[in-house]
Parts: sequence; C-alpha cells; structure tokens
Amino acid sequence: MSFTYTVPKRKTNRITYRITGSIFFLVAFCQFILVAMGYGNYKILALIFALFLGSYGIYLISASFRKQAFDITYQFNDDGLKVIHHYGETQYSFEQIEFVTMVIADENMMFYVLNVKTTKDVYSIPFTMKGELCEKIYEFVNSRIKHDDDES
Repeated sequence: MSFTYTVPKRKTNRITYRITGSIFFLVAFCQFILVAMGYGNYKILALIFALFLGSYGIYLISASFRKQAFDITYQFNDDGLKVIHHYGETQYSFEQIEFVTMVIADENMMFYVLNVKTTKDVYSIPFTMKGELCEKIYEFVNSRIKHDDDES
C-alpha cells in the first residue's frame, strides 16, 4: 500500500518574499548610510530600528529559498516516508519517525493537518478538502511507527 500527496506552493509567494525582504534590507542600508553621514536625530534608535529591519529583510530572503517554499511531494509506502523537494529527496524509515499527529483545524472538517516528526525534521502537511486521505495516511503511518507503550 502506498500514498502519494503533493503540496503545491506558488512561485509568486517566493518572489514576493524576496522583493519585500530586499526592500526592507535596502531601507535599513539607507538608514545606516544616513546615520553614518550625520543626518537625523536619535541616531542610536535609528540604528537599532535599521538593524531589526535589515535582519528581518535577510530572514525573508533566506526563507524564500528553504525547501518548504517549493512544491513538496510526500510518498508514504512500506519502506517509510520519502520527501521529494526542490533540492532533492529525503528518505525516512519508520524507525526514524518519532510520532505522527492529525489535527482537524476546521470545525466543518474541511481542513486537516498531518504533523510528522522525524529525527531530523518536522513536517506539517496541510490537507484541504481531503480529510479521508489524511485519515488513511495517519492510520497507515501510526500503525507502523514504534510507540513508547509498545516496549512492554
């Protein structure tokens, strides 16, 4: 038995993150230049503001390059979990999966989230209008992982 689920991501979101981060960084850089040239009052406050604004700009730019910003395909099969992302693929066996939880985020049961924690990463997989698939994957993975109370 095998399940495959793809979470699509929009390219425009990545571009927007990069543009917004660049604008924040450029405004912070201009603020540093103005303070260095001697313009403005409250120079320490302006430098602190520019530092935070520039840091947030760098964070936005770097966040647009992380693997969760691109399309991700999750394959649940008898070998474990295979995550296919923009930078390659990652394979996890069921021994490497520490726990799996299913969250019903909507009272109308239209939006489900499957949280899979491995030894390296935590994946939050959104399921919109696909509650039955989420439940099947949850039962499939949960029946194959090692639980703490199984040791007795």
